[in-house]
Amino acid sequence: MSEIYLDGVVEDVIFTNQENGYTVCTINSHGEPVTLVGIMPYVGEGESIKVQGEWQVHSTFGRQFKVNYFEKKLPTTSAAILRYLSSGAVKGIGPVTAERIVERFGEDALDVIENNPGWLSDIRGISPKRAGEIHDSYVEQFGIRSVMMFCNEFFGAALSVRIFKTYGSAAIDIIKQTPYRLCDDVQGIGFEKADEVAKRLGFSPDCPERVEAGLVHVLNRAAINGGHCYLPKNILVSAAERILGVDESDVDSAVRRLETAAKVKTFEGDCGECCALSDLYSAEAYIAAKLHTLANFKFPYVLQGIEEQIAQLEQKFGIEYAPEQREAIEYAFSGGVTVVTGGPGTGKTTIIKAILEICGILKFSCVLAAPTGRAAQRMYESSGREAKTVHRLLEASVDSFGGHRFARDDENPLSQKVIIIDEMSMVDTYLMCALLRAVKTGSYLILIGDPDQLPPVGPGDCLNDIIGSGMYNVVKLNKIFRQAEQSLIVKNAHAVNRGEMPVLNRRDNDFFFIEKNDNAAIAELLTQLVCTRLPQRYGADPWDEIQVITSMRKSVLGTADLNTAFQRALNPPARDKAEKKYGSVVFREGDKVMQIKNDYDVVWKRGAERGSGVFNGDIGRITDIDTRAETLTIDFDGRMAEYDFSQLEELELAYAVTVHKSQGSEYRMVVIPMYEAASPLMNRKLLYTAITRAREMAVIVGSRAALAKMVANGYVDRRYTALGAMLEAAGRL
Repeated sequence: MSEIYLDGVVEDVIFTNQENGYTVCTINSHGEPVTLVGIMPYVGEGESIKVQGEWQVHSTFGRQFKVNYFEKKLPTTSAAILRYLSSGAVKGIGPVTAERIVERFGEDALDVIENNPGWLSDIRGISPKRAGEIHDSYVEQFGIRSVMMFCNEFFGAALSVRIFKTYGSAAIDIIKQTPYRLCDDVQGIGFEKADEVAKRLGFSPDCPERVEAGLVHVLNRAAINGGHCYLPKNILVSAAERILGVDESDVDSAVRRLETAAKVKTFEGDCGECCALSDLYSAEAYIAAKLHTLANFKFPYVLQGIEEQIAQLEQKFGIEYAPEQREAIEYAFSGGVTVVTGGPGTGKTTIIKAILEICGILKFSCVLAAPTGRAAQRMYESSGREAKTVHRLLEASVDSFGGHRFARDDENPLSQKVIIIDEMSMVDTYLMCALLRAVKTGSYLILIGDPDQLPPVGPGDCLNDIIGSGMYNVVKLNKIFRQAEQSLIVKNAHAVNRGEMPVLNRRDNDFFFIEKNDNAAIAELLTQLVCTRLPQRYGADPWDEIQVITSMRKSVLGTADLNTAFQRALNPPARDKAEKKYGSVVFREGDKVMQIKNDYDVVWKRGAERGSGVFNGDIGRITDIDTRAETLTIDFDGRMAEYDFSQLEELELAYAVTVHKSQGSEYRMVVIPMYEAASPLMNRKLLYTAITRAREMAVIVGSRAALAKMVANGYVDRRYTALGAMLEAAGRL
């Protein structure tokens, strides 16, 4: 279908999203009223515009014109100029001032504002400063026109608006001269897109700017996709040759330039010469130095009587601590850094409760935190004490460039004496660095986690590096306690972790295996279990108490297809349910969704409480979709958060989630499809992590052979991290 062109004068601006420029307005197009919807930033009443797009029929608002491209045309008559200036589109001009300007300058008013703003100060009520502000606002209004027209060749309207907001009227010159800056400066533009722009602008494939940006891209991808904090030089060269088509000498020269610019750090590692992004290298170096300082702090006192207090707690709670539990509690108050590890049922929660009790006796302030909201909620439920996400603990926000900012740091540290962090296996290098910056020397830092679970989604493997360095008090809990011994979930999780097949023939416990060898049959049974069989047999809520966890995203048993199937069964389309299609996904009112990246700017409210920040792994339900305002509201366990449609890339349907996304969470019932997949997705660490997400029941549906293969595969991809070596080096000082 060929696109249609319309032009007319803006009669009324019904809605504008200031962030992305999405606008709903009406125009008078040759005597006919037309409703326009689309990205039209800074459109104001009285302006003449030309639009390109297509007609569509909205289910609620009827026939309207969807704008794919627009451009402004300056109003030319005195009446049109007066209406435009009176609309408030130009900051500093209201109806009275607009009338005075047009009365004085007539049809030349806009030319005066743009080219001779000093003349405005002759008008009563306009100071020279205000005249300058009027000029700047007007130039911004029409400066975006040229930027949008230029960017339209390369980007969509929303990205073009983001570019203009980043660079202003200088955007065109910046893109023409340094297109690879887009990778660093504008969210949503990666190396590939910037490279495409550069090629179309005539930049050569081996130009220094391209090679430098390409190397940073390779290191970034290694961090994001592989969790690596550095790459050996030979691997970096190989990737650059494949992606950029350049040779080793080009890489060497680019690395030297990047190191001079403090973007890359080179060093000698156990793999020879290595290259790291400077911020990642600095983060690992800081972690090593700060942990060494905390662990070696000479406390001005020696705490006495901890053993007696432990005995009193045993009497109070009617329990007997295992020797390693006693050791962990004693370590917690004898040094600055203590690490406690263990699998399910080994008593990590018992240790947290004991530490809290002793903190109360000693009058030590204490805080609990975990990497995700659900993990923090679990700490609260098991301890009875408030627990925060690490981001909330550090009072995270977003700076003007989209980067993370933490109010708690070296200059404004945490006030608590004892800091307990659970689910440490999920804490990546950047978050660990931010946390340690906020920990005062002389504090007791207690790190609790299960190193046999998956490593962090982000770069690094802090927990395993700290344990492996041998420089800190580490207590490993091995004993499974009596109550946990009765759980087949716990027994089978430990069996899988040892590389042994789980017990599959019990029907009287909390772990079940149902054999199916056809993927389509597995998918069909999953739907029956989640939607009818488990809810009817156990009274389980399929929305909040049953979670499907799978290894991969694609295939008939991946999250994409399973989510579509569960959505169709649990939340089918209906006349009273609004929906929004984003890419290949349909979001519908009532859907279960997950936040898949940290967003510190999302504002939420819970009754009278207000806050900001929704984090990777948070799960909620869509309560409202407003297609006219292009907004979507989600209930995250009572926190009501509003998203505009440009943020939908941060959301996924969550009827089924990957193992990685489930980490740190716990569900009443977990259902796991078992099928043949690529070798990296068929390892026991994935299976162990999935099983340990279940609190009351785990159900595996699928192939016995695939299960056996998963249990037997103990291989885990190596993560290139320098932290272990740095910790050892710090300990030798």
